[in-house]
Order: sequence, then C-alpha cells, then structure tokens
Amino acid sequence: MTSPCQKLLVYLFVSFLLIGSASGQNSFFKFKITKEGIYKISASQAQKLGANSLSEIAVYGYPGMLPQLLVSENLNLQEIPALEKDGNLYFYLSSPNSYHYTENAIEYHPNQFSDSISFLIGTSENAKRISTISAHSGPSIPAVLYQWNWLKEDVNNMLNSGRAWYSRAVAPGVTRGYPLPLSTESTDKWKVSAKLMGASNSESKINLAVDDMTISESLIGGIPTSTYGIKGQEIRVSEEFSPLGNKVERLRISFQASDPNASGYFEYIGIGVPQSSKSLHEGIFSMDQTSSISIALLAGLSAWEISDFYQPQALDLSKGSNVTGKKFIVFDEAKTPEIAEIEKANLSLRIQSPWPALLIITPRLLSNSSEKLALHKIGMGIYSEVAYLDEIYDAFGYGNSDLNAIRNFLAWHYHQGGKLKNVLILGKGTFDYKGILGGRPNLVPIYTSRNSLNPLTTFSSDDYFSLLEFGQGEWEESRDGDELNQIGVGRLPVINPQEAKIVVDKIINYESNPKAGDWKQTVTFLADDGDNNIHLRDSETHAKFLSDNHKEFKQEKLYLDRFEQEKIGERQSSPQGKAALEETLESGTLLLNYIGHGNETTLTAEEVFMVSDIANWADQDQLALWMTATCEFGRHDSPFVRSAAEELLTAPNKGAIGLLSTGRPVFSSVNFSLNEAFIEEVFRLEEGTPQDLGSIFRNTKNRSQNGALNRNFSLLADPSMKLARPEFNISFTSFRDPENENSVDTLSALQEVEFEAQVINPSTGGVASNYNGSYRIEVRDKPVKSKTLGNESSPVEFAEEKILLFKGTGTIAAGLIKGRLKIPKNIDLELGEGKIRILGISEDQAWEAFGFKTSVIGGSASKPSLDTEGPEIKAIFGERDVAPFTFSSTSIAMEALFSDISGINISGFLPSENLTVQINQNDIVVLNEFFISVDNTFTSGKVNFKLTGLKEGKNLVTIKAWDILGNQSVFKQEIIVEGSDRLRILNHKTYPNPAHIESHFELEHNQPGENLILTLVVYQTDGKILFTESERLVKADAHIRDLSWFFLQNQTKYPAKGTYIYKLTLQSEGNNSVASVSGQIVIQ
Repeated sequence: MTSPCQKLLVYLFVSFLLIGSASGQNSFFKFKITKEGIYKISASQAQKLGANSLSEIAVYGYPGMLPQLLVSENLNLQEIPALEKDGNLYFYLSSPNSYHYTENAIEYHPNQFSDSISFLIGTSENAKRISTISAHSGPSIPAVLYQWNWLKEDVNNMLNSGRAWYSRAVAPGVTRGYPLPLSTESTDKWKVSAKLMGASNSESKINLAVDDMTISESLIGGIPTSTYGIKGQEIRVSEEFSPLGNKVERLRISFQASDPNASGYFEYIGIGVPQSSKSLHEGIFSMDQTSSISIALLAGLSAWEISDFYQPQALDLSKGSNVTGKKFIVFDEAKTPEIAEIEKANLSLRIQSPWPALLIITPRLLSNSSEKLALHKIGMGIYSEVAYLDEIYDAFGYGNSDLNAIRNFLAWHYHQGGKLKNVLILGKGTFDYKGILGGRPNLVPIYTSRNSLNPLTTFSSDDYFSLLEFGQGEWEESRDGDELNQIGVGRLPVINPQEAKIVVDKIINYESNPKAGDWKQTVTFLADDGDNNIHLRDSETHAKFLSDNHKEFKQEKLYLDRFEQEKIGERQSSPQGKAALEETLESGTLLLNYIGHGNETTLTAEEVFMVSDIANWADQDQLALWMTATCEFGRHDSPFVRSAAEELLTAPNKGAIGLLSTGRPVFSSVNFSLNEAFIEEVFRLEEGTPQDLGSIFRNTKNRSQNGALNRNFSLLADPSMKLARPEFNISFTSFRDPENENSVDTLSALQEVEFEAQVINPSTGGVASNYNGSYRIEVRDKPVKSKTLGNESSPVEFAEEKILLFKGTGTIAAGLIKGRLKIPKNIDLELGEGKIRILGISEDQAWEAFGFKTSVIGGSASKPSLDTEGPEIKAIFGERDVAPFTFSSTSIAMEALFSDISGINISGFLPSENLTVQINQNDIVVLNEFFISVDNTFTSGKVNFKLTGLKEGKNLVTIKAWDILGNQSVFKQEIIVEGSDRLRILNHKTYPNPAHIESHFELEHNQPGENLILTLVVYQTDGKILFTESERLVKADAHIRDLSWFFLQNQTKYPAKGTYIYKLTLQSEGNNSVASVSGQIVIQ
C-alpha cells in the first residue's frame, strides 16, 4: 500500500521523460484568437517570453477542434511552421471553426466548445520554419477562387441533446433577415452552402434569398407527431447564383408550412464570393481541388499557400505568377497583428510521473474533495492522482477547453504507463458546452452525439473517454460504429464544493465504515406492472441467473403487481409498493435492480418512487447501488433538470452510493440485453477477486453494444469502488446428526444438526485464524410460488424464498464456527433444494465473511418428544424489564426473549403458528423474520422490534409464540402512555463542560420516528446571539447525539472565555408542537 509520502518521493525521483520533444522545454505560454489569419511575434515579444532570439520561438496548435479519431501523432505537440523576416516571426493560424470541400459541396464545422481558439508558444533549438516556393512563369492560368463567409446562430438545441445547434425559429409565413454586405468585381457565379432544418408535421419549404433574389428553395419532409419520433428533418443546400451588381447587402430566410406550429431553422449558411486569382486583395481564398493557377496580388501584399496547416508555403511571385495550391491567404505584412494577451501555460502533465490506476478529472473548484478522495484511495492501495482541467487543456489541448484534450490525456496515460484502469470524472457536464442557455454549470464536458433530432439515438456519454486504442474515437452512431471500452469511466455530476464533499464523504464512509449486516447479501428486484408482464418476466430471468450462479445472495422481489393499487380519477398509486420499497432501502440492500417505466424524477406510473421522497428518508449507512433499466432516470447532462439519479447521489447520508442508469428514452429489448450483461458481471470474480464498478461497467457495455441505443447508459459512481460484499468466505466443513455423528445431507422436519464451518482468507485460501467475532446463519426452505394481482396484466406466478426455517447467531473463534440448528415440524415435506446462508462479522465490525450451502429439504425425521409446553417469553420495553411500564411516547422499543428446549417456530408454513405481536385490537404483526436464535444453538432467541401505534392511556401488548412441536405460549403486558400528545424533551446533556474547542449535545425526546426540526442557539450573557444552527431530523431517533458546536465555526476567532447560555429547541413537523431546554456552557 502506497502512502502519500511514498507517492511524493517516487514522483521526485522519476526520470522526466516526455511525449514529444517540445514538452521538455521549461516555459510555455498560450494566447487566444478568434479570426483566421497571419499573426506575428516581434523580437521584443520573444525576449519577454524568455527566448534569446526569434529563431528559438516555436508555435504549437491544431486547426479547430481536436480530432475524434485517436492517432499516436496527436499525443505529441504539433508545431506550426513560421517565417522569420525583418525582425518578426509570421505564422498562419486557423479560426476556431473549420470547413472542407466534399465531392459536391463545402461543409462547415463550427467549434462545439468555444468561439475562440488558443495556441502555445515555446522555445526550441530546432524550431520549424516555412519554406518559400517561387512561382514559375508560363502561360497564364486564371482561376476562380472563393472567399467564404459563414452565418451561425446558436440559439436552439431541439432535444437539449447532441451537438447540433440551430438558429432562432422562423414561423410559417415569416421572413427573417441578416445583414451580410458582400461584393466582388468578379462576374463569376456565387455559391451558397447551408444546412437547413424543418420541424413540421407536414411538408414544409425553406427559401434563402439575398436581397430580393431567391437563391434556394428547399422542400423538407414532415415529421411524426409521436413522442419518440424525430423532431426535425435536415437538408443540405449547395447552389450557385449571380446577384444583381455582384453584391449583396442582406441574407433572408423564409419558411412556409401548413402546420401552424411548425418552424424552420438553419444550422449554418455560407456564402462563397468569387474572386479572380489575377486580382487578389487581402483575404482567404480557396477552391475545391488542388490546381495550378496564376496569381496576381494588389501592390504591397504577400501570399501563402495554406491548404496544409502544418506545411504552409510562402509564395515568391517576383519571377512568375503560376503556382499550385488549393487555399491561399493574402495579407499585408505591415498590418499583420501581433499576438496579445499572452498567459503562462502549464504543461507539467506531460512529465512522466508514477502511473496511476485511477485518475480523477475535475476542475480546481472541487480540489478539496478530489484530493481527499485520492488520498483515501491511495490508503486503500489504489494509486490515484488528481488531474485538473486547466492543466489538461494546457498540456493536451494547447490551452483549449476541448473535450478531446481530456481523451488524449487519458490515452497518453493508457499507452505510456499501461496501468490506467479507471477514470472518475468529478463534476457535472452538460450538452451546452458554451453556456448558451444558462442553468447549471458545465464543469467537466461530456461527449455528445452527432444526432440532435432523434430522441432514441441522441445521447451524451462518458464512454468516449474509454476509447483509448489507436484507431478508435470516430464512434459512428451505428452498430458498425461500436467500439470496445478499454477502461472504466464513472462520473459524479456534482455542481459545487458542497455536493462534492457529500458524495466523497459517502464513498469514504462506504469503503471505510460500512454498516455490517446481511444487507450485503441482499439483492432487490423492483419491476413495473403492465405491458404483458414483460418487466416482471425480465426480472425473473435475471433473478434466476443469480439463483443459479450466486446462491450466496438472497433476493427480495418487489414486483409492483403484488401490491394493491389505489385509483383516483386517472391517477394510480401504490402506497403498499412505495412503503415496501422504502422499507427495503431503509433495512438495506446491496443492489436495487429496477426494470420498467420511468422518467427523470419518477419510477413507475404509480410513483412508487419520486425524487421528492428522498427528503423524507432517514439517514443510513447501508446504501444501495441502483441499476435502473428505464428511461431518463439517470440523465445528468441537462443544465435545467436535476434528475433523480443526481439527487440520490448528492443526498447527504442517504440515497444511493452509485447508479447505473439511462439518460434518454430506451427500448425495453435494449434494456434487457444491457441488464442481462450487468447481472452476469456484477458478482463475477476476476482471478478470485470481486470486480470494481468500473470493470463491471466496462464489461457490461462491451457485452451489450447496440449502436447509439445504449450509449446513454452511464456509471454515476466511483469506478474504482467495489460493492460492499463481504471480503472473506465461509466454508461449511461438517453437517451431522449430533446423536449418531452421521453426516446429514437432507434436512427433514424436526431434524437437529450440528454444523461446523471455517472462515477462509481469499488471498491465502487458508483458515483466517485471527478472525474472531460472530456469525448469523439462516435456513430457507424450497422456493414457493407467489402470484401477482393482475392489476394491469394477467396474474403471473413467480418463485421466492419465502419460508424461513431457522435463523441463529453464535461466535467465531480463530476462524472456526460451531453451532446447532433444528428444523420445525411444520414444513413442506416434498423434497427439494433449500439454501443455508451464513454471514460472519469480526469483533471490530471491520471484516465480514459469507458463505452458503445447498441442502435437500423435506421429509420427516420425527422423534418422540416429551416437550408439551410452549416457549417461555419475557419482554423488555424501552430498557425496562419490570412493571410499571409507563411512557410518554406512542412508539417504544421492545426486546422479546424466548426459550424452549425444542426451539422456536418461525417457519410461517402454518400461518396460525406464526410468531406475532399485537397492540390492543390493531393488526397482528408477524415477527418471524425478526427472530434470531442466540449462543450457537436453537433453544433460546430474541426479537428486537419497535412498537408503534400505541394510544394515549392503557395499551395491551400480546405476544404469541409456538415451539417447533406446535406448543403455544401467550405473553400479555399492559403499557401506559401519558403525555404523548405534545413533544417533550425528556433528558439532555452537553459535554465536555467546561470546554476548550467544542461542545457536544445529546437529548432524548418522546416522539421517535417523527420528523423534527432541531435548533441550537448560543447566547452571550447580554442576550446577543453568538451562534445558531438548525437541522431537520427525518424519522428522528429517540436519542439524538450528533449535534456539536465547534467554537471556531462561523467565527474568525475563539469566543472569549466565560459562561454562555444555550437553548435547544425541537419542533414537530407533524403537529407543530415545540419543546425546548436551556443550560450553560463554560469556555475555558
């Protein structure tokens, strides 16, 4: 395990190897431009940049956005040749945007990320310089070149998804004009190139005109009105025209459609103005292919051929005019602008460091939490580093906030170090790279699809960052364009330091202090109803795979159609289903797998989960990983909508530890394939070790590729984190009859078994002899059939492990387990496979172990018994074991103790013999699942249960229990409730007192389980308020212990020594009743 100190020492002693010779220089600078053209650096500027002369100055950059296709050359800094002349250094730079000629047209490529572009300046002993090409004489070869002028208006993103931005909408019958004064002396035809879009449910027409002259008429097909139909039809325009007088003043766009709600748009419009090559003025001129032409310039001008950005050529026209080329720039050296606003650039990320397994990509805004998480990971043995966006952009994007710079940085690590396994992106990313629409910030950009009009194939995805093999990256949006993920990539889409702290603290707590318990052995399947039971059937397929291949996990099946529904008007709800989900999450489940309908805030039409529910969940440590095979639940790239997945992640001390979720509408068939791959991966071991989430996600995606249809499925979690499944294994070594010592392979009714087991260290394969603690064992009968209600589809049967035959606990000593269990008389006598699961917890609760055994269950081993008495029952109420039992709360804790020489029946096979409790004449509550035998045997046990629903005055609590032979006992106890109608603080204390640094407060109240507001106010002796803090307590415990006052909190200095008055106030959200207490704190 590497400590932070060791990390620093290794870093200091590495050999500072570089990718690309340029990055070995000491100093780099960056500057920004917005226009394509020739720029210069003067000799005086060079000196200020630390160069001895202009000959040492080197310029680096890329023309426009960095390419998606990953090639090794793009991991190096690309140098731009320059021309040194008359004490200045001249070089050609592109604008942020680019265009290129196709076979029949010209296409414009606007920069998605910025309206400016940055380049780097460094020094080099061998800086590249431009070659000068002499024009040759000969017959004149006149040609027509074009000067392109582009109109782009980024206003509308039709689906708030994808990279295409369109102009303001043009309504039917409306014409919109744009000033565009252009002219030429050439009489050749002008060109127009445009991408237009119509959104109409019937055929529409978009006309382009210059001044009063129509230059293009485009018919555009209609679009469907369905929810998931495309939202527009695009068309490319490429035309020629001859404006009156060879000049235009204004460009006009008009739209016609019979659909009154239709609208027309343009993505871009380009006007190519012709110019004779024999009379070129200042500007940039091009043609569609490389040709030999004759060039003549106006007096005092110079020309370069610039079709190859990295090999421009200065043209010497002194001895001729014929040159070969495709794109030319004509400029006046005397008017060439100097670069300005030069800043220092940081290329330290190009220095080879100890290669991390985990990279955390984040803005500096979130540095505290990212560094904290990295150190935590290092402490776990995962070498981790934080890389800040500004440094990535400098080192791999030439100073540009280009998403591809991040990919290139990761590729550099992947290929050079060979150890990169996972990448965590800490910070929200949105489709709105430039912040055009406002809303929540785009902290770390996310890849967006080319498609912006089809709801089913548009997407945002971080998978792009895992396409790190050379030749990957184009990622065409089709099945043929699928590419394999090479690493795990996860994102935590937080928007500020407060949220970052919340999610990082949740991760550290999950990995360092997870709550022990059998929740780590539990997988919950939640399935929607309706749709011919497809969601339930898919869930059953996944459940069967786990039952067949991972028997150590038990399953909870929360199928919506097993719960009664309520209908008010057109609205359906399932209060029982909602309560069951909340109860399952509160008690804990390792994984929650949902299949069905959903949206950005809700699961199921019955609203079994809504994002607003989170506020009323109690704090907890046993957080689930959510897998939601539904629509849009995990959308995290919107600057406007905060999805349920984001809220679950950023909910402090509750919610989810992570999610695998979709961000767009999806097909159920695609969901099934992806969910199937996930279920087959999630518990699969690699070399005997559980996989981290990044590996699970990578393998899931690679096994379920389906073009653009599943690319919106995201890992919203720390990819280096592993699920909190037990670390050690338990192996049963003996299962025998204690009377005859014979091995037992069938558990029959009234069968007594003595079992032995060992805790196994997976790293050694041997017994963990230093493992001491306790174990919990349970035996479940063969699965039984349950049946849905048929609320929206026909009823259907499904199997579940419903019958609990035995649950007990005992001790683990030196890794060894020994205990006894007994099977009840009333079981299903038919032979079939049951399951025995065991969970071990170390004394310090730091390590857990688990194992399982299958056994045939059925038949009878009936033996004569003289036991005719029911169990002995005792009860403790609210820590009191003797009467009178008088309380001021309607909710109290109960511990019921049972003993019987034959054992306590909890099978539930005969409902009439369930272990139950009843308050007054209220509903009977079955306690079978709450019972656990103790002390390595079956003759004694207990139930811990919270009694709720007590009334003011006298209450009768009735407990009924049977032993496994069918002998019954009844226990009754009167409980008196007084003063429960108002909130009361029963006890409180503050400590330490006197105090030096902080004081802690504890209090006890009479309304546990209620939502309360707790307020602390500290006063000076003159009555002035020194400190105040409020906290909302959801389902508050009877004892509140987590309130503290740090004396420097919200202060710039310690409070003066002396005595202060504090006041603690509780207010009920239910009835608004208030209780308060006060006291003194002495600060020394």
